[in-house]
Amino acid sequence: MFHSPCGYDILLRINRAREAMDMTLLDKTVEISKRVGETTASVAKSAALAAKEKSEQIIKIGKLRKDILVENGRITKLYDTIGRHAFDIYNSSSKDYALLEPLLAQISAGLVRIEELKLKIEEVKIASDINDDDIPVAEETGFSDEAVVSGYVDGSYDEEKTDEGDLRLRVDNDE
Repeated sequence: MFHSPCGYDILLRINRAREAMDMTLLDKTVEISKRVGETTASVAKSAALAAKEKSEQIIKIGKLRKDILVENGRITKLYDTIGRHAFDIYNSSSKDYALLEPLLAQISAGLVRIEELKLKIEEVKIASDINDDDIPVAEETGFSDEAVVSGYVDGSYDEEKTDEGDLRLRVDNDE
C-alpha cells in the first residue's frame, strides 16, 4: 500500500490548523465569558452598594422625621400645659403671666429644632439624590402625627423640671 506523504502531510496540517483555531476560539470565548462575568459582578456590586447607601440615607431621614414627631408631641404637651397654667393664673389673684415665659421659650426652641430637622432632611435628600417618592409615607410605615399626638392629649399629666430646665411631662393615658 502506497501512502502519499504529500496528502497525509496536508491532512495533518489541516487538522492541526483546525485544532489551533478551535483552541483559539475556545480561549477567546472563555476570556470573553470571564470579562462579562467580572463586569456583571462589578456592576452588581456597585448597584448593591448604591442601594445600601440609599437605604441608609432613607433610614436617616426616617429617624429625623421621627424626631420631628417627638418634638411636635412635646410642643403639643407644652401648649396644653400653658393653657392650664394660663387658666390657673387667670383665676388667681396674682395675674402673673410671666410664669408662662419658660414654657413659651421651650415652644420657640422646639419650633426652631423642627425647622433645623427639616433642613437636615432636605440636605440628606439632596446629597443622596433621594426624591419624596423614594421615602415611605406614614400610611406605609404605620406612624402618623395623629397617633403620636393622641397619646399626649388624652390623659393626665405630671410635670417635672429637668436639670437643663426643660419641662418634662409624664402622661398617664385613661385608656
